[in-house]
Amino acid sequence: MKKCEKCKVNIIGKRESCPLCQGFLLGRDEEQEEIFPRISSVYKLHNLFFRILILVSIVIATLSVTLNIMIPQRGAWSLFIIGGLVSVWVSLITAINKRNNIPKNIVYQVVIISIALVLWDYMTNWKGWSIEYIIPILCVFAMISMAIIPKILKLKMEDYILYLIIDGVFGIAPLIFILIGILDVIYPSLICVATSIISLSTILIFEGDSMRAEMKKRLHL
Repeated sequence: MKKCEKCKVNIIGKRESCPLCQGFLLGRDEEQEEIFPRISSVYKLHNLFFRILILVSIVIATLSVTLNIMIPQRGAWSLFIIGGLVSVWVSLITAINKRNNIPKNIVYQVVIISIALVLWDYMTNWKGWSIEYIIPILCVFAMISMAIIPKILKLKMEDYILYLIIDGVFGIAPLIFILIGILDVIYPSLICVATSIISLSTILIFEGDSMRAEMKKRLHL
């Protein structure tokens, strides 16, 4: 039987590392049934798919940079393609790692995509389309999804109420842009803010007790 000196536990089965701290085990393997089965990750289960996806990304990035060098008159457009590929990979990895918590996944995706869009807008001489159109529309769809998907999956309110609140607060952010006057087109932002206010008001009125209980639990109050 092997032993982990750090955790002070004996480990049954054939293992090279401690299942608790991943440290090295001392002792010899025994012919006993493995208590902690090895569970393959999504990346291992779909190893070939991810290898192909990585190769395709490298090919696209390489070809775009090569063509950009050959035709430099149109500016550094290859950087936007590479930035897009990085954004897709960050979004994909986040979606996979948070796949068991769809509400959290939605919040992460909104934040990641919003940051990527603002950076993209900034790198293209800032036209303001990211904060005037895309981000408000993205927030509205996120709030609608957050209201529908948990009902379809029959999730408990306490499992996603915090993420619904975060998304609602994030949706009110365009109000700041409206007040300081940096938006030329305000209608998408007004719709987003109105949707957020209605969403948060609904939570406070009908799920106020659940919200307070969840906040106390999360903040250890």
